[in-house]
Amino acid sequence: MNQPTKFRFTEHRIKALRSNEKTQTYSDKTLANLKITVTPVGTKTYYVRFKINKQPFNHKIGNALLITVDEARSRAVNFINFKTGQKTENSSGLIINDIFTLYKRHELSMRKTIAGRTHALEVSYGKHLKDRIGSKPIETFNKKVARALFAELESLGYSVHNRCLTAIKSAFNYVIEYEDDLSVTVNPFMGIKKLTEVQRNRYLTKDEAKRLLASLEHESNQDVADIYRVALFTGARLSNVKTMRWHEIDFSSGQWLIPATNTKTSKVYQIPLHSFVINLLKQRREQASDSPFVFASERSKYGYITGGDPLWKSAIKRAGLYHDNPNIRPRPHDLRRTFATWQIQSGTDISVVSKALCHTSLKHTMIYAQTNLDQVRNSIESAFEFMD
Repeated sequence: MNQPTKFRFTEHRIKALRSNEKTQTYSDKTLANLKITVTPVGTKTYYVRFKINKQPFNHKIGNALLITVDEARSRAVNFINFKTGQKTENSSGLIINDIFTLYKRHELSMRKTIAGRTHALEVSYGKHLKDRIGSKPIETFNKKVARALFAELESLGYSVHNRCLTAIKSAFNYVIEYEDDLSVTVNPFMGIKKLTEVQRNRYLTKDEAKRLLASLEHESNQDVADIYRVALFTGARLSNVKTMRWHEIDFSSGQWLIPATNTKTSKVYQIPLHSFVINLLKQRREQASDSPFVFASERSKYGYITGGDPLWKSAIKRAGLYHDNPNIRPRPHDLRRTFATWQIQSGTDISVVSKALCHTSLKHTMIYAQTNLDQVRNSIESAFEFMD
């Protein structure tokens, strides 16, 4: 089948173009002035072609192996604007917030989140990008401006940087792909790379855990303190602990049944409960309201407690665990890593720990299971005992 000479350029379709006996030229449906030629030997080159006062221009943009489709479109538009003397203005009338709103309405709204919470990408955009760039015309954003923005966001850490990049890049990709009636053809964030994530291996020693539990006793909000206690003794994600419902707890068998609607893998999980947690839940049950949630909150629109970071910071400071370096001080999610690591160090088989963490793969468990340095030292000593 012959390739049509006019189609929407994508990386996949450009890569799939095959050479013929004669040089072939193809046009981009998204930006008609953008062309690509394919020579008999397979060389693929982008050009921008247009006329000004009947004078034709045929400007070479570059080799398609070295330039992305988005970059080719961007260069084509910039060259046309340069030759016609046009300045970058808000000709479309669209601002960045319009782009994200369309993405949120037609894409993010259809993605499942635990307990109906706001999607993480929407949270990241609203918290870190909306005030910075939301009101800016889309035409003011070229790759240089986009790069400067994310260079600024690097100071907030790789997690914020990468999630914000995913949010805005995905929003532009959605509009370019599906909103055909809008004149959005270039994603200025496309060439920006994510920061390399720091592999975190922080977990609490048993002494640190004792100090943390003692510190939690002094917090004024014991409901939130209980959330962290349960997280330590179950290894469950904080989101699951906070949304725990009374009907999920089976006191007779001592287990917690997390429904599929509340798990990342959409599977039902069974978590055996430590006696500490069972006693804690029984005490809470005696004082519980009519709410279905174990950690109910009348002030929360969700019906259960959200947040808790200020209390966590207060508790680890009192326990002497706080550090200015965020990679050294413990975070709430480290309680899950602690839960796994302690079991591994006690000799528990990794497959058992994996089941306790409700993981579907052992490789996920290995991220949390840190080997004690003393165990490594003892193993080395044992291996070389014959040399003594």
